[in-house]
Amino acid sequence: MDLSLLITKETADCIILDPYDNKETDIVIEVYGPYSKQYGDAFRKNAARDEPDYLELLIDLTVGWSNVSLNGKDLVFSKDNVNKVYSMEGGIAGQVERFAVNTKNFLHKR
Repeated sequence: MDLSLLITKETADCIILDPYDNKETDIVIEVYGPYSKQYGDAFRKNAARDEPDYLELLIDLTVGWSNVSLNGKDLVFSKDNVNKVYSMEGGIAGQVERFAVNTKNFLHKR
């Protein structure tokens, strides 16, 4: 086996699923993977807090996004807007969390 197939990518795109029918939406959130330097840095930063903050950790793991809008207006990628989206009901933060911890999502496609 070629070892390059086992090397993970630094980031990957999490396609957000619609909670009503579990079908893919056009929302894509790019996150750092478990073997990236940024992932390790985010976990160390979170562990150093007096009280670890799950939401801040997810924000630190988020690289960017596309097709995100709210009330008909595009939401520009920023830490504040990521916080706003991840704080909303609907499970987006949970989807991103489950995606980010799954190493398989960061392997190159075969």
